[in-house]
This record gives sequence, C-alpha cells and structure tokens, in this order.
Amino acid sequence: MPDSLGYQLKRYREKKHFTQAEVIERSGLDRSSSYISSLETNKTSPTLEELEALAVIYGTTVFDILSEAKGITPNWDFTPNADIRLLLNFYESLNTERRKIALEFIQFLAEKQKMEKYLADKDKAV
Repeated sequence: MPDSLGYQLKRYREKKHFTQAEVIERSGLDRSSSYISSLETNKTSPTLEELEALAVIYGTTVFDILSEAKGITPNWDFTPNADIRLLLNFYESLNTERRKIALEFIQFLAEKQKMEKYLADKDKAV
C-alpha cells in the first residue's frame, strides 16, 4: 500500500537525521521550517522545484520519492544503481547552462579515458 507524499518526505528527512529547520537551511528553500511540517502532514504540496531541492539533500530523486508515494514499481530493463540515481539527481538540480557544462565534462572524461587506453594498448604492442 503506497504512503502519502508527506509521509515519504518525513521518512527521507528522518533517515538523514535532519530537523525541519536543517531541511530548510540545506535545501535553500525560501520558506520557514513550519512549511516542512505542512508538507509532511499533507496540508500543502511542494512545487516541482521544491521537490527537486528536497530530493538533492535527501540523496534521492524526485522519481523515487513520487514512485514510493504512489506505490509505483518501474518495469525497466535495468535498475539504475545508487551512483546513477545520485548522478541523475545532481544533474536534475542544475540549471540549463550547468547541465550543458556537466555533460561536456563527462564527455571529456570518457574521451580522455578512451585515449589513455589507446595509448596504453599501443605501448604494450611495442
């Protein structure tokens, strides 16, 4: 049986051992700590931007939070590991320009690794 969004947000907060005030401080939300209480008791709903900020500090994704709240189990051909989910979570928290920079950096690292492997294989052949 799925739990409410508020219950899931409270569960994530308690799992990190954060107070409601710490959540506001760490997330950068321009709200009072009573706002977190109203989210956790389903008196109000977060915006998507607020949910993304909460997911970042809780080390998860908006998809995971909503899936758990709605009792949805994705039927994917693969299950993303914790590193992939965390990477996606960080990526989703970036603005458009920084997302572009992040993708370029990852592409640079992949190309650098490929070149290093090529040079190492070439040295072995000599």
